[in-house]
Amino acid sequence: MLFLLVVLIFTFSIRGLLTSVTAPIAGPLISISTWISTNVFWWTKANNITINELEALYDQRRQLISDVADLEQIREENAHLKQELSFVERTSLTYVPARILSKSISNTVSRFVIDIGTDQGVRKGSAVIMGEGIFLGKVTQAGKRSSTVTGVTDPTHAVAVSLLNENRTIGVAKGTTGDLLEIDFIPIDERVEENHLVVTSGLESPIPSGLLIGIINTVSQVADSPFQQAIVEPLSDIRRVTSVLVLLNQTEELP
Repeated sequence: MLFLLVVLIFTFSIRGLLTSVTAPIAGPLISISTWISTNVFWWTKANNITINELEALYDQRRQLISDVADLEQIREENAHLKQELSFVERTSLTYVPARILSKSISNTVSRFVIDIGTDQGVRKGSAVIMGEGIFLGKVTQAGKRSSTVTGVTDPTHAVAVSLLNENRTIGVAKGTTGDLLEIDFIPIDERVEENHLVVTSGLESPIPSGLLIGIINTVSQVADSPFQQAIVEPLSDIRRVTSVLVLLNQTEELP
């Protein structure tokens, strides 16, 4: 009996010793075996995917990317519509909403076509705006169901302007080669500074006063002349616009 007890004690002692010796080795071995199992399983599964299944997965990914892009565009359009609604609710301006059908934009051209025309009350010279009353340009050709709009940065576009909260017309803002506007023949005694906001003056019918155009970047005096010139950065970017409002002919001023 005593011999059996000694044998049992010796056996358990050896087992504990082995456990303590192998414990530091067992942990890493288990981790390695788990990693191998996981990666071999993934590789085996990948090898079992057919070309058609792989193409289907790529199609699903492309569709998801497209859906996300469409959702982002819808969000932007909704934001623009809310701004436009807020603007027209604060004014008594009469307008017609329109969508842009096509655009022609380069360093020398800034024009786009909208899906409404004379049947909806659009006339040549009508002001086209977006957002919180930001002036995009004016209708230069009006068909029955579509119209062409020339943007403010187009070299052929010009509009009488003033500074925000000022009644005087300071000059005519013209498009340039590029994405900027310039105002020439500003009287030298006119206080015009950088970061001033430029708006339509209302001098030109049927465009009302107070429509936002842009921010003055630089002001310089013309050599040997009693005039200044201002360079204006427009607040609008036609490349990002998909819907607009066309103001119907009127001469009312904005509040």
